[in-house]
Amino acid sequence: MKNVLFIVYYFPPMGGSGVQRPLKFAKYLKEFGWNPIILCPEPGVYQFFDHSLEQELESLDLEIHRVKANTPFHKFGGVKKQTGLVTGLISKVLRLISRKIYFPDNKKAWIEPAVQKGKELIDDKKIDLIFSTAPPFSNHIIAQQLNELTDIPYVLDYRDLFTGNHFEENESESRKLKKKAAESEWLRHSSGIVALDRFAGDRIQEVLTSKTLNMEIVSHGFDQEDFDSHRNTSLEYKKGKLNWLYSGLFYEANQPDIFLNGLKELFTKKPELKEKTHLHFQGGLDSRIKKLISNLEFEDIVSNYGYLSHDISAANLLKADILWMVSNFSENLKQIKSGKLFEYIGTKKPILGLVHPGEASKLLDDYKAGFHAAPDNIYDVTKTLEEVYELWAKAKIPEASKKFAEMYERKSLTNKLSLFFDKVVENAQV
Repeated sequence: MKNVLFIVYYFPPMGGSGVQRPLKFAKYLKEFGWNPIILCPEPGVYQFFDHSLEQELESLDLEIHRVKANTPFHKFGGVKKQTGLVTGLISKVLRLISRKIYFPDNKKAWIEPAVQKGKELIDDKKIDLIFSTAPPFSNHIIAQQLNELTDIPYVLDYRDLFTGNHFEENESESRKLKKKAAESEWLRHSSGIVALDRFAGDRIQEVLTSKTLNMEIVSHGFDQEDFDSHRNTSLEYKKGKLNWLYSGLFYEANQPDIFLNGLKELFTKKPELKEKTHLHFQGGLDSRIKKLISNLEFEDIVSNYGYLSHDISAANLLKADILWMVSNFSENLKQIKSGKLFEYIGTKKPILGLVHPGEASKLLDDYKAGFHAAPDNIYDVTKTLEEVYELWAKAKIPEASKKFAEMYERKSLTNKLSLFFDKVVENAQV
């Protein structure tokens, strides 16, 4: 069995969507001939910790090495401190300040201890490959520096773009140039790149035009065991009503306003539908959204569960009638940004995606039980909501394509990653 050094920042006991991809890769890689040795920091300050993911990690018998980091999240928070939901203006201001102070990101202070520990592990064990998943992009610098010290090939996994990141549209020209220069370096020395989709892969290739990157596309996905193993649920299902569920946080560009206002328009047209509706939210609602719900007089048809452990949130997905999401990033951003869409697909439940025409809307069409509407067009959203209610009333909502959904199962995706690892190592030995 070959050994791969996994450089990852977001890892259990941390919770949230950023943890899922590296955890599930680590969970299944051994089945395909690769032993992941995990290098990560002590948790420090973080929004949410997830006991169920921590238990899952403990059951996997993985070798994990945690280093003491010196980031702002460790200086003031110690080893493990939960802050809860931080959104809205506060979150925006903190990100702006962070970009002005830190490069490549506010996790940079874990680079030095990670490189030191990584070098020790490479000296002590037979490491065949280095794998870094980002963000934070400090991880990719760690991989590059370890390669310089040891000549072990490395693969970079992009969960988000670095140059051209959709969350950093207003950054200065000097920072853009600095980012491109840094990224060009770690790409130039890399042996492989993993991107979520072809759009992201093309954008990464544009950063370094002097070299054709060895690229593999491995999308987000779902773990079937999350739906098979857990039956605990907190969703208070309302019989006789259409039970909608939104899972996850809301970010700056992705807010529930268009969905809620679309429902308000529909209820004005067909008042009887309000009595047949219940809205469930898991992940957390901030004060602005709660005020919007109150202003729309929706308080009696809304249940807000806050942040839930992953096992319970997965069980809740199975209990709802229909799942919904919103992705209102620029129409020019063709990639599928929301990892939750793939977990939704794993449930085989009907899905409403408020998304621009592109990869996400095509995926919902291929899924068969998917609906989509433009996230900036209230008329389109209201019309699509009305269509959903009409089909639901007639018990004619289409069934999901199980064959299509199986393409995004985590074990299958990890097999694809392992084959790419094999190829990278073989090429390095030539």
